[in-house]
Amino acid sequence: MSSTEEPSSDYPIHALVWRNDYRSLESELQGKDIEQLDPRGRTPLHLAVSLGHLETARVLLRHKADVTKENRDGWTVLHEAVSTGDPEMVQMVLQYREFHKASTALGGVPELLKKTLEASDFYVEMKWEFTSWVPLLSRVCPSDVCRIWKSGAKLRVDATLLGFENMNWIRGKHSFIFKEEDNWAELMEINHDDKTVTKERFDISQEIEGITLDSMQPAEREISKRLTSPIINTSLDTKTIAFER
Repeated sequence: MSSTEEPSSDYPIHALVWRNDYRSLESELQGKDIEQLDPRGRTPLHLAVSLGHLETARVLLRHKADVTKENRDGWTVLHEAVSTGDPEMVQMVLQYREFHKASTALGGVPELLKKTLEASDFYVEMKWEFTSWVPLLSRVCPSDVCRIWKSGAKLRVDATLLGFENMNWIRGKHSFIFKEEDNWAELMEINHDDKTVTKERFDISQEIEGITLDSMQPAEREISKRLTSPIINTSLDTKTIAFER
């Protein structure tokens, strides 16, 4: 076997992606690992998007290729899409990514509610804070104490850190109460400062059924913002994180 044939043999899906042979790709995906990594740590979807092969990427996404995967260097499929400068590619990747995120988040709610109901009642306080070795920087680092109560199918979380604006952390007294009844869930946000309550009640099964790919169509301004903003890769070094009890 010649050296030029070996890559196709070891990475058949990548080879079709490289050639932008999306018609053959449809049939070749049966029984193949759609998430196989090439020597550079790229999935077929990563490769298709980075090469700007729109139809090939569409085939892979339609066959449920993981749109949230990172390559070996930590870049996501969306990063690669933005780097092509193709609005249609960015739109497609964004749409599939949001659909994946929404489906995963809501799909896990029933199991989360089941585990919450099975768990024993409890109360816990969690204090967290960020510090820095840079002088004076620790003064602006956030910190908070979260208080969590669990009773039956009800969960309450109290927090005081609400957001960040004009180089200042916004604080207040807010409670979030989550209640579950059969297939219904209710979320209450209590603003103790303003003495107001906001309620949102929803049918979990209907919410899950309501998630469709078409409903995740990104706005044009979102696509434009992605294409005109710097491509930034953020990561968290967990080696320096410490927990105290």
